[in-house]
Amino acid sequence: MAQDLRELLKNDTTTPASSMRTGHQARFEEKLNVALPQDNTDRNDTSKGSFVLWMKIAAAVVLTAGILWFVGKDAFAEADTNTLVNTEETAPEDKQEVLLSNISPDFAKIESRYLASVNLQLSQLEITDSNKDLIDAFMVQLSKLDAEYKRLNQEITQTGITDEMVSAMIDNLKLRVELMLKLKSKLKELKAEVEVADAIQTI
Repeated sequence: MAQDLRELLKNDTTTPASSMRTGHQARFEEKLNVALPQDNTDRNDTSKGSFVLWMKIAAAVVLTAGILWFVGKDAFAEADTNTLVNTEETAPEDKQEVLLSNISPDFAKIESRYLASVNLQLSQLEITDSNKDLIDAFMVQLSKLDAEYKRLNQEITQTGITDEMVSAMIDNLKLRVELMLKLKSKLKELKAEVEVADAIQTI
C-alpha cells in the first residue's frame, strides 16, 4: 500500500511531465524577493510607529511627573514655611501653658482627682429660677480660682518649681472642692426652703 510518491508520479501518465513552464522557479523567487522586503519594511514601519508612540507616552509621563514634583515641592516648602511661622507665633503661648501636672506625675494625679470631683459635682447641678443666682455667684468664684491657678502655673514656668508654689496650687484645688461643697449645702437649704414655701401655699 505504501508506495513512494515519486514512483507514483513517474508512473502516472495522465499529467504531462512538463506541466510547469520553464523559468517558473526564477519568476517565483523574484516575486518572493519583491514581496518580502515590502513586508519587512511594513513591519519596520509598524514597529517604528509603535516605538515612537511609546516614546511619546513615556515623555508625557515624565513631563507630567516633573511638573507635579516642582509644583508639589513649592507647595510643601510654602506649607513648611507657614508651619514654622505658626510655630514661632504660638511658641510663647505654649510656654505659658506649661503645667506642673505635665512635669510631676504625682501632682497630675492630685490635680485630676480634684478637678474630676468638681466637674462631676457641676454636671449634677440642677439649675432652677430659685437657685440660678447662687450658682452664678459660685461660677464667678470658680473662674477666679481658675485664673489664679493659671497665674501660678505661669509663675512656675518663669521662676521654677518651689514647695510654696506646689502648696499654693494644691490649696487652690482644695478651695474649689470646698467651694463646691458649700454650694451643694446652700442648694440643699434653698431647696428645703422652696419645698416648705410650696407646702405652705398648697395648704
